Amino acid sequence: MIQGFFSRKVNRRIAEIVVDDNLVEAYMSNGIDLPFLKSGAVCFLREVDNNNRRTSYDLFSVYDKDTLVCVDSKEPLIIAEMWCREKYNHDGDSLAYLYPDVKYMKLHGRTKTNKDVIIQVMGTSLKHDRLAYLPEIPSRSLIEKLENLIYQKRIGMDTRLMIVVCRDDVDGFFANDEVDSDFAELMEFAFDSEIPIDILRCSVSDNGMRADRIISNMNGI
Repeated sequence: MIQGFFSRKVNRRIAEIVVDDNLVEAYMSNGIDLPFLKSGAVCFLREVDNNNRRTSYDLFSVYDKDTLVCVDSKEPLIIAEMWCREKYNHDGDSLAYLYPDVKYMKLHGRTKTNKDVIIQVMGTSLKHDRLAYLPEIPSRSLIEKLENLIYQKRIGMDTRLMIVVCRDDVDGFFANDEVDSDFAELMEFAFDSEIPIDILRCSVSDNGMRADRIISNMNGI
């Protein structure tokens, strides 16, 4: 990782970062306006070897006061896959295989008893007090993911929701109904539909992000 200082957002996907007194551009996979993306904030870049890109760097993490927070929206799926490969167990039935769907932030798998599994992954770096939350702005994408998960549960699939919290200074999670009441209602409906919902807290360092522990477990897994 390369340490720098956040300067400004050029647009939704590009940020300017000061590295060794030089101004470089970094790609922002999470394009929303996070409240802690402020000029002068210490951040870390990951170098990317891709000649087809405008910039050779991804903005990976930024300090929010004393807490380092991962802002790379690709990372939660990677962490969820690693966690599920090691920890997944449902009524004694473990996974035979698992593969990620990067476009839709899902994990598709099959258990050793040949039962298909779909795990919808969502990531958040947002918090209020000691609680992580989603969303920061109304999100049709998150709603569609929940609607699809609920439908798959209805037709008999083994469906699960894992929310990966990309910071370690939280103790729980809430759906931000003040910003998006539809999302909050669907989260409640998913819970009532007995879809397992895990909130996986992560710790972030200048070397990357790793899973810490489940801080909230709804409906079991």
